[in-house]
Amino acid sequence: MTGKKGKRGWGHIRKLPSGRFQASYIGPDGLSRYKAPTTYSTRMDAEGWLSNERRKIELDVWTPPAPAMVREKPKEPVLRDYSERWLAERTLKPRTRSGYAANLRLHINPILGDIDLRHITAQTIRSWYAGLGAETPTRNSHCYSLLHAICETAVEDGLMQVNPCTVRGAMAVKRKRQPIILDVPEVAKLADAMPDHLRVSVLLAAWAGLRWGETAELRRKDLDLDCVTLTVARAITRRDGVSRIDTTKGGEARTVVLPPHIRPDVRDHLDKHVSDDPEALLFTGGRLGRQMGDRVYREYFDIARKSIGRETLRVHDLRHFAGTQATLAGGSLKEVMARLGHSTVAAAMRYQGLVSGRDMALAEALSLMAQGSLTPKEDQKL
Repeated sequence: MTGKKGKRGWGHIRKLPSGRFQASYIGPDGLSRYKAPTTYSTRMDAEGWLSNERRKIELDVWTPPAPAMVREKPKEPVLRDYSERWLAERTLKPRTRSGYAANLRLHINPILGDIDLRHITAQTIRSWYAGLGAETPTRNSHCYSLLHAICETAVEDGLMQVNPCTVRGAMAVKRKRQPIILDVPEVAKLADAMPDHLRVSVLLAAWAGLRWGETAELRRKDLDLDCVTLTVARAITRRDGVSRIDTTKGGEARTVVLPPHIRPDVRDHLDKHVSDDPEALLFTGGRLGRQMGDRVYREYFDIARKSIGRETLRVHDLRHFAGTQATLAGGSLKEVMARLGHSTVAAAMRYQGLVSGRDMALAEALSLMAQGSLTPKEDQKL
């Protein structure tokens, strides 16, 4: 290399402020300058590229080098793409996954989906949440909780500095409808108003705290020989028009000690309406052994609730009755949670009552309380 710094016998090399080397040369036409498509970490590599280009000219196989490669800045992900990937990477029950997908499709991504994650602010979230309206508080809570979880993961991935979901109280479900809590005599009357083959379904829902999907999937094998304990291990779920047998909502089985005053009713039901097959369903639909759908059951339930003057009672309200009665009977928070199978962050609290043996005493107390609330005639029915 001779003369001016950077000049050489053929071509030109200059050191950039970044410390890398850029090579260029005047083409065969003597007018145009061509640069290497990239920069080099050493001068020797830059010289090597110039040597190759000069050789191509000498062999008359030269073509203009490709334009310098422009390294594109990574595209900022928008919420729609990130949320879809977030959902795909989660291990979820089909019903939960379908619910999340529906909330994203209908209520989150139509408004926020095309916004870069880094541009979603607390004000953005407040405006979106306000736009959900006040008519569907449960749905709003579910949508907000989902969005909060997605943004929390984005923070962990370094795509957001902070979680913008800061609306106070938005994840707390505000009931638009308060559950109807029957008294003990009303539960007995409701059960008696059901068809004989479904009478015990009311007693189990009310005194064992079962969800309807759990009741529909009960089988003979789930009861011990004396009908003292009931194992709740499965549930029927329905989503997108498809029914399937799934785990319980909490994902784990639970064992419930039945109050003594309903055990004779359960045994009688088994004798009259359930075959000896351990897999036989406790409650069936039109044909023997067929799973009962919730629509058919609600038709019977509708007639029964009207007969006791409780036209707005829902099947799930019986579960609220169960929780209330268990609390009044002296059950601790842990025991009631275990009995009803509530899912919480503190998953270890679910079954502590059963381990301690307190659930047996709780069941006894439920029967004593029930008998004290009934007239002699109603007591005989139970």
